[in-house]
Amino acid sequence: MAFDVSVIIPVYNGENKIKYSIDSVLKQKNVSVEIIVINDGSTDSTLEVLKTYSERYDHIKVFTQPNLGVSSARNKGIEVAKGTYVCFLDADDFYEDNYLNEMLTKIKYDRKKVCYCGYKIVTPQGIRVKRTKFSKVEVLKKYILGQAALHTTSWLIDRQFLIDNSVKFPEGVSWGEDFEFFCEVLSLTKEVTFVKKHLTNYRFGYEENQLSSFSMDKIDKDVESILRLISNKRISNQEGITDSLLNYRLQALITYRLLTAVELNVEASKTLNYYRKYNNYLSDLSKINGLRSIKLELSKKKLSNKISNLSHR
Repeated sequence: MAFDVSVIIPVYNGENKIKYSIDSVLKQKNVSVEIIVINDGSTDSTLEVLKTYSERYDHIKVFTQPNLGVSSARNKGIEVAKGTYVCFLDADDFYEDNYLNEMLTKIKYDRKKVCYCGYKIVTPQGIRVKRTKFSKVEVLKKYILGQAALHTTSWLIDRQFLIDNSVKFPEGVSWGEDFEFFCEVLSLTKEVTFVKKHLTNYRFGYEENQLSSFSMDKIDKDVESILRLISNKRISNQEGITDSLLNYRLQALITYRLLTAVELNVEASKTLNYYRKYNNYLSDLSKINGLRSIKLELSKKKLSNKISNLSHR
């Protein structure tokens, strides 16, 4: 059976949260949809929860694999999907009730390969809209510069387009895999449209506090991710993209993570070591992102002062 949309949901040990995502898809109206859940080696009762759904709903398909990671799970979902379009949803994130209908209507009306929307951040303290710039031009550049602030849940993509271009999530990667995937998607087509609404919800902060979720090695992973993007000729051959990656995004990732480390009182020697390790990436003046670049330059100076204070303790 063919479907309008396949919603791909990877899950690992999500017995207490997977219902948020599945239930939000079940509420969608006026769309022929299949729900593909990839159980990525869960060791809790996730599979039992999924079986209760698949036994009740014919359009919910459950696949189980060893714990190979979220990229492998999403790629498996793309491989088995029957929908004309695919979208992605992480366990415990959820859609607004009209998400699929509005996204599908828009991508079909505009005859595009990719459609995106905005998202909201849901925390125990409340809900806030993530501000974003909606545009049909230079979307890749705006995405890299953070002007188009989009989440994994924000996209609806022509499945055959992904297959024809062999676009996959990078496997064996534990950080930045979704950003790399969508950068490659945007590098391969200008046929992009959007729904100017915030139709998906990212749940954050329900299981981890800021200190426990912060890790200095995320800086290493950020650098590795950006360097992979630059080595991907599909992406880096686009005009202005390498500059955007090196002279804004990478500098911002390093700077703001190190400032967070200082604010969280991470061990001074570790913070100093990371600053020295990656300071060479912060040397060029970033001018390519307007007020964001000005803010970044001020933050770099603030970081330099903080590092100086740490080194003199």
